Order: sequence, then structure tokens, then C-alpha cells
Amino acid sequence: MPDKAKPIIIFVVIIILFGQLLGEIRVPGKLIIPTANGEKRYDVIITITKTEMMIECAKKIFQPFNEFDAPKQSKIRLKMAEIYKIQVSKKGNEILLLDEGSLCQRYRHLFRPVWKITRFFPYEEERKEALIFIIDKPADIKAIGEALIKIIGNRCEVSS
Repeated sequence: MPDKAKPIIIFVVIIILFGQLLGEIRVPGKLIIPTANGEKRYDVIITITKTEMMIECAKKIFQPFNEFDAPKQSKIRLKMAEIYKIQVSKKGNEILLLDEGSLCQRYRHLFRPVWKITRFFPYEEERKEALIFIIDKPADIKAIGEALIKIIGNRCEVSS
């Protein structure tokens, strides 16, 4: 490699790494997965950017539903366009990833049904499918919620 090309490549690598660090949230916690014997909790790290979300686990637990010949993976990447809404709970130190479409159909064994009361009189509730993630450090929940709203805008909601 010519000596003139080395500084240019180093400069490009620095720009790419700096761009990855801007606008990114990394949150350690536990992913709750429903099973026939109850729920299992797996230690995971969720990385959220404006365009995508990556869930990393130490074990290989992710596999698309009904694709038994596909190898299990330790991390999955989700496009933010696939996620309907993200809700952050102040009290329960939880992040709920709500979905209604293709993501839920691909990984429906990871999602749980959740209900939200939309009106009290007349009583009306809404059913959604959610991926439930519990944050390890509950003291960080407010800062995480504010950072999520700042990154992805109006699709994130902090509920009390």
C-alpha cells in the first residue's frame, strides 16, 4: 500500500467509528421469553440507533419461527421501521418493544401479548405483541427514556 493512502484509510476508519458512537444507546438487562414451563430470562445487551436495534445474547437463542433448519444466532438486528412503538416504564424498569407486523411473525415465539386500556368509559382495551426487556440498573430508566425519545422521536413513549 502506498504511503499516501494510509492516512486516508485511517481517517475514513475514524469517521466510521465516530459515526457509530454518535446517537447510540447500549442498555444491559434481561430479555423475558415465554416458554411452556413459564418465562425464561436471558442476559442481553440492546444497542439502539436511529435506524436499527441490535439485541446481543451470550447464548444462541434467536432463530426465526418455523425455520428449523436455520442456525440459531446470538444476536439479531431489527430495523426501527419494523418496530411500531417503544414504551419505557418508569416504575417497572422495563422497555416494551411493540409490534404488529412482520417482526412479530418472524420472531413470534419471543413476543408476549400485552394489553393497554385506551378508555375507561366505555371500557376499551388494545392488545399488542411486545418484546419485554428488563433493565439491570433501574436508576437509569429515566435517562434511558429521555435518550430514546431524543434518538427515535415520537415513536417512543414513557409511561408511568
